[in-house]
Parts: sequence; structure tokens; C-alpha cells
Amino acid sequence: MKSILPLTLLLLVVAFENCASNKETIRPGVSKINTGSHLAQIEAIDADLKSSTLSDESRDKLIIKKGKLLLDLGRYEETISTLNQVNQAKANPVQLSEWNLAMGKAYIGKNEYSKAIQFLNQSEKLDKNTNLMERKKLVVQSLVAEREYYPALATLTKTYTKGNQKKDEFYYETAAKTYLKMGFEYKNTGFYQKGLQVANLGLEEFPNNETLRSIQKECLEVLQPEGKL
Repeated sequence: MKSILPLTLLLLVVAFENCASNKETIRPGVSKINTGSHLAQIEAIDADLKSSTLSDESRDKLIIKKGKLLLDLGRYEETISTLNQVNQAKANPVQLSEWNLAMGKAYIGKNEYSKAIQFLNQSEKLDKNTNLMERKKLVVQSLVAEREYYPALATLTKTYTKGNQKKDEFYYETAAKTYLKMGFEYKNTGFYQKGLQVANLGLEEFPNNETLRSIQKECLEVLQPEGKL
């Protein structure tokens, strides 16, 4: 694969530089929440937790629920502090899997992706069925954010190959974006070509996807002057 000269690349992708060269930010959780309702539920949980008759299991369930509510609110430090009150030694595997998933999301919110991946992987070890695709997607996004491009692509491919999972917009967007970032990072046209191929395939399935259209444009801006098409 032929390398792109730095000076040529600079003129072509200056607008893309900040996005590709820095860690991107991932924001877990729901897009729309009722803040008032969440705060009221947290207040009610705090009141319930004061009861002396709660079993350990019931107590841990309430703490995990509170942690999730705080996570939705974007209060990541409080989420971690709250979840750490769970008695992990007594929690059942499914409950612990849920706990690890919430912790992983909280660390993603703090942009601490390496820690997040550890919790997400542990969540899967404890319960391989519940929230499987959500966990896998978060792991892939975290790997990309950490510039661990090859492991990200390997995990993405394995996730969609195993069980014949149909390739969705997330697959095409993530694969194309990762190749685009690799092209910039390694100054190599081959990755731009792969990014363009994936974007084109994705647009065949999802013609109105603006993210894929943008990636296609970025790749073309680099490849066309080089006469690679």
C-alpha cells in the first residue's frame, strides 16, 4: 500500500485533523430523560435504603437502580460512588453483570475507556445473553476512542459474524470511521480505500445515512487527487 506524503495529506484533511488525531468522546445513556422524574425516583430510593428490614439482595437492587438513574443524568462520579456500595461478594451473577455494565458506562462518561472495557468484558463473562449487543458496541467504541483500531475492527467483525447478526448502521458507520481514522493516523491510502468501500456498502443499505455520506466524502477527497479510483 502506497503511503501519502505528509504535505499532500495536510492540504487534503486539515479539517479532519482534530477529529481523527484526538480521542473522541462517547456519551452513554438515553438521549432524552425526565430529570424531575429521575430525581424523584432517587429520593424515593434513598428513603427505602434507610429501612432496616431490607435484605442484601433488595438493597443491592435499589443501589444499582439508583446508579443507573445517576448515569442517565450524566453524574458519573456519583454513579461510581453509588455502585461501589453494592456488596459484590453476595450479588448473583446476573446482578453483578448489570453492575459491571453500569460501571463501564460510567467510566465511558468519564472518558476512561480502558477501565470501561474491563468492566464491560467482566459483565459479559457473568452473563453472556443480556445486553450482549449493547456491551459489544460500547467496547468497540471505547477501543476506537483509545486508538486501538485493529482490536476494534476484530471485535466488530466477530460481533456481527457470530450468530449471523445482520449488519446495521452502527456496523457500517463504525467500520468506515475506523478505517478513515487509520488512514489519517498511518498516512496510508489503503485504509482510505477500505473506508470508502465500507461506506459505499453501507449507503447501499442505508442511502439516507449522513454519517456514511460524510465519511465517503472524506475518503474521496484524499483518494481522487492520488488517482486511486
